[in-house]
Amino acid sequence: MCGPETILGAASPEPPNRQTPVPAQPSEQSQQPSPQGTAPLYVPRGILRDLTHVLGEDWPVFDLYVQPMKITRLANLSEHEYNAFELTFNEHIGTHIDAPAHFDDNGLTVEEIPPETLVAPLAVVRVRERAARDNVTELTVDDLLRWESRNGRIPDRAVVAVDNGWSERIGVPGAFLNFDEKEGHYRYPGISVEAAHFLVTERSVVGVGTDTPSLEPGTRPADPFTHRVLLPAGKYGIENLANLDTVPDVGATLVVGAPKHAGGTGGPARVLAFV
Repeated sequence: MCGPETILGAASPEPPNRQTPVPAQPSEQSQQPSPQGTAPLYVPRGILRDLTHVLGEDWPVFDLYVQPMKITRLANLSEHEYNAFELTFNEHIGTHIDAPAHFDDNGLTVEEIPPETLVAPLAVVRVRERAARDNVTELTVDDLLRWESRNGRIPDRAVVAVDNGWSERIGVPGAFLNFDEKEGHYRYPGISVEAAHFLVTERSVVGVGTDTPSLEPGTRPADPFTHRVLLPAGKYGIENLANLDTVPDVGATLVVGAPKHAGGTGGPARVLAFV
């Protein structure tokens, strides 16, 4: 799992208490003018956390839908005077973004996602203790309301990410997808349809993320009901986030380094947080 990185000159090498809101200070986060009709673009400052897994040929995939990544060397320094590799991978592998077009023929493709929505306040809802007891638990509306009772209303134009403690499993063979051969399905947490509806209709978010392989729980990978609520509503999803335990519940700024290939339904992304 990727370790967090720190910007040189940051005030403190220690992450803030994740239960304590960290308000943005003028010296840490400033607004820049944005095109007419768009939201302000935030220029984050502070300690940098990398929320991205390393993607390689050993990344666990759903074999029915996704093939493992292939890395082929094309050139080496001794023979060709330069190094180069060719990468072959599915859009939906590793830490990646789901564009609205993934589940909506009329939705935005990945290169059409407005860049101002890719820099957003980050709200992290933690259910890791429950997920350890119940591997197929789902984020609920009550979880979101309890989060708001401690931290205030979910910020407008935020990304809500769910910390299930799942990214810590990536180095354990079989533990990340957690397939139960007896029951015949995967066992990992997801986001309930009701919570997705709440975020779409009652709050003003730009996206939703999770540290698990899917926005759906592992019990229904073939029934993507949560995707069908969020993505056609114009929200994006981020799956397989890492290191959510290194950022606070509220107060961080998320930066999603989304790919920009034509007509894409998503793609691997470098996801960073400033705290």
